Amino acid sequence: MVNMHSLLEMQGQFFLLVMLGMFFRRKVVGEEFQHDLSKVVVDLLLPCSILVSFQVELTSEMMRRAMNIFLISLGGQLLAVALAYLAFNRVSPERRSVMQSTTLCSNAGFLGMAVAEGIWTGEGIFFASIFLLPVRIFMWTVGVTFYCKQKGSALFKHLATNPCIIATVLGCVLLLTQWKLPGAIYATCSSLGRCVTGMSMFLVGMTIAHLHWKDFLDPQVLAITALRLGLQPALVLLGCRLTGAESVATSVSVILTAMPAGATVALMATRYNCAEEFAADVVTVSTMLSLITIPLWAIFLT
Repeated sequence: MVNMHSLLEMQGQFFLLVMLGMFFRRKVVGEEFQHDLSKVVVDLLLPCSILVSFQVELTSEMMRRAMNIFLISLGGQLLAVALAYLAFNRVSPERRSVMQSTTLCSNAGFLGMAVAEGIWTGEGIFFASIFLLPVRIFMWTVGVTFYCKQKGSALFKHLATNPCIIATVLGCVLLLTQWKLPGAIYATCSSLGRCVTGMSMFLVGMTIAHLHWKDFLDPQVLAITALRLGLQPALVLLGCRLTGAESVATSVSVILTAMPAGATVALMATRYNCAEEFAADVVTVSTMLSLITIPLWAIFLT
């Protein structure tokens, strides 16, 4: 169950952090700083947070719950692939690539980790890390093919060098062997990991700093946003209910599925010169609206 008191406190904290991010992006720092800060969060802070979350005592109950969340995530990704190939046949090829990638490339590994930590603390980070394993694999395999046809070696390189995937695999090894990180390393990772929530929401504010009301008038932007924030989590919730998944696994899976389009969508569109402005609008509008839909989903799940 979602703790409503924690949720309200988290929303207040997130709102203030987002406002600070918007202010600094408009008045103090530029795009280069935003890009560099996002690299620090994704390549350093998030992996540290993931690694620390696996430093827990292994029990059969924990393994069972982790496996349930993994299977729910895998099913959700297969569903997203089906939607990507079936739902956008009448869209122009360039916009189709952006909309297809949006079904797979969410902000679950960034904003989602912050939300999971805010609601479920350390347990949330652990289960979110398990949930995100299929998400990241699909994102850097199937998701990339919507823009280009990369060979297997190139796709494998994306996975093998992704710091969050490395941290998740290493964390699994540490969990299964019950090895503990040396004190200094654990303290360093723990200290850095505690920065994830603040820096993630600060960056969300930077992302939506230049939001314009006209961005909400594009029907296709609104359509893919509704699918990303509404339909996909609803289908995951339906699947969890039909299979009798436990409440924590259901809540974590639905909340993480309900994340907005990830910055990867805009980055890939820019890299392959594919409807860049449309991709930026999708990321911005879905991020802005998610600040409303995420707490609504959390309230619904209580």
